[in-house]
Amino acid sequence: MQNFSNTNIQDESFSNLDISKQIIEKVKMTGCTFTGCHLSETVLSACLIRNCRFINCDLSLMRMPQTNFHETSFKDCRMMGINWCLADWEARSLIKKIRVGYENCLLNHSIFSGLDLSETQFVHCKALHLDFEGANLTKAVFRQSDLEGTRFVKCDLSEADFCGAVNYSIDASQNKLHKTRFSLPEAIALLHALDILIEDADQGL
Repeated sequence: MQNFSNTNIQDESFSNLDISKQIIEKVKMTGCTFTGCHLSETVLSACLIRNCRFINCDLSLMRMPQTNFHETSFKDCRMMGINWCLADWEARSLIKKIRVGYENCLLNHSIFSGLDLSETQFVHCKALHLDFEGANLTKAVFRQSDLEGTRFVKCDLSEADFCGAVNYSIDASQNKLHKTRFSLPEAIALLHALDILIEDADQGL
């Protein structure tokens, strides 16, 4: 079993590590890679995760009170039921604010309410029933992701990219849309919340 009593871990690689249900406190990890690791129901408390990569890991139901992420990526990971609001989202730098990115991940039933997620990438993810209420999603990328049942309420979606995303439902009157990118035919869903009638141009001819 890996001992995380060391408070400063740098440039380490971990494979098939099982630390599920453990409590890890006040550890700084920089430049680390986790591959095929199990962190389900793990508690990361007041940790700093900087420039780390998680590949093909199970992090479902992980808790992260006051843990700060900086330029950390998750690829091919299972990450269901996580309340990301518990993490520390205060900016550590006035220059770069990119904290996390997700590629081909399973994110179902996770909470991102009220967070600053500008420029965050959710690419090719299964992202069912997420909650983004009040989130800043400017320049966020949702390309090729399945967003069925996901809540976008009072979000800033300026310059966000939904090209190739499917099953989303976005009320234009409840969110800020400015140069937001959508692709057909899914963009038709934006009209569902409007009090309009859409008819076939050939109807009645």
